[in-house]
Amino acid sequence: MAQDRFRVIIVGAGPVGLYMAYALQAAGVDYIVLERQRQVVNFMGAMVFTWPHTVRLLDQIGLYDAARQASVGIHLKKRISGQDGSVLTTSSFWGQMHENHGYPFLPILRSDVVKVLYENLPGKDRNIRTGADVVDIQTSRDGVEVHLVDGSIERGSIVIGADGVHSKTRLLMNRLAASSGEKDQGADKSPMLSTFHGIVGRAPNEFGLENGVFFESRGGEAAIQCTVAEDMIYYATLKPLAEPISGPKRYSQEELKDYAESLSHVYVGPGVRFEHVWAKTDKELVRLINQQEGFAGRWHHDRIVLLGDAVHKTTSINGLGLTCGLHSAAALANELQGVLKLEANPSTKTLELVFARYQQARTGEARVIWKRGFKMIREVTNKSWINWFWDKYMLSWFDVETLARGLVVSYTLIRNGELLSYIPFTGKSGTVAWLRRV
Repeated sequence: MAQDRFRVIIVGAGPVGLYMAYALQAAGVDYIVLERQRQVVNFMGAMVFTWPHTVRLLDQIGLYDAARQASVGIHLKKRISGQDGSVLTTSSFWGQMHENHGYPFLPILRSDVVKVLYENLPGKDRNIRTGADVVDIQTSRDGVEVHLVDGSIERGSIVIGADGVHSKTRLLMNRLAASSGEKDQGADKSPMLSTFHGIVGRAPNEFGLENGVFFESRGGEAAIQCTVAEDMIYYATLKPLAEPISGPKRYSQEELKDYAESLSHVYVGPGVRFEHVWAKTDKELVRLINQQEGFAGRWHHDRIVLLGDAVHKTTSINGLGLTCGLHSAAALANELQGVLKLEANPSTKTLELVFARYQQARTGEARVIWKRGFKMIREVTNKSWINWFWDKYMLSWFDVETLARGLVVSYTLIRNGELLSYIPFTGKSGTVAWLRRV
């Protein structure tokens, strides 16, 4: 398995895996990306929020303009009651964050995030292999072998698993760890559990909902988040499952229809119920999916390391999944680049120390985001009188997003964003200074 040149095998060509490819390429590190699907870009997926410190990461690799062109514009956030459609709070949080940090929030369809990263990646035809379904990973003292379903083998120095919540890399890594005598963390048991499920869809805005507004419906048995822009409504719903589910699940069209009907009475905006939006939803692009939650204890073993949803996953309620994954990728890339400056082919022991530093650096922030997301979705979907009272009379006074012009969020999260330490970069700035500069 020995390699003449250090080579990284990235499993998964989602946003995190593709960003990692940019980071490695900038560091002069050889890599290949393995994607199970036959094509990297598709037209499915929800609207994701690219936070200012994540837009800064994209700017550093030359993708700011492309990301802006792919995004939709928003200027207000309105929380509404799912029971009667009344507006609970209105904030200009997005604009305030732009002022604080010099970069805007960019709401982008996940498929468009992938498209921007993929289409602008130099050497993608050479370095991305599609239809590459991983079935086994073997490690040795100086390399790795990744076995694919077609019988072929990719050889490299390390494996980075960026293959999502149902990560095959995580499964195979945990089996290797268990067979080596490490403390068992459930080799074949996923740390991810689905307690909520929801519809991801889009519909034309024929209801007069204000353009450029993000609506969050709460307290109506489900959370419904709608981004209204360019005369379209991009929405995601979140409703508790009757029983938690482990592992993937595909829903039938009948189950999708029944789910939609169960939310027909819930308001998504002032005067607009979900039944109205559902009637106009593009049924070719709509999906009913489980939203997993979980935080893995083991992020690495031997020459294998995990990123993004493979190790930490919340529901989409706080809009921080993409951000958390990309900043973890930047932190890992910095650690790898630093050691490869000193050693062309680091030993397994050295790489394990690199991976441990990466996990230590990212665990704190990732766990805080995970815990907040875990708590938030349960608050938003709870119909108790206490939650009703809080939403109706207290939320507008104690909203962390608007407190002190958003400085709580700016100082505790956004200003701390990662950067690739080896790419000279100035970037944009606002009234709140960045913690990391190059």
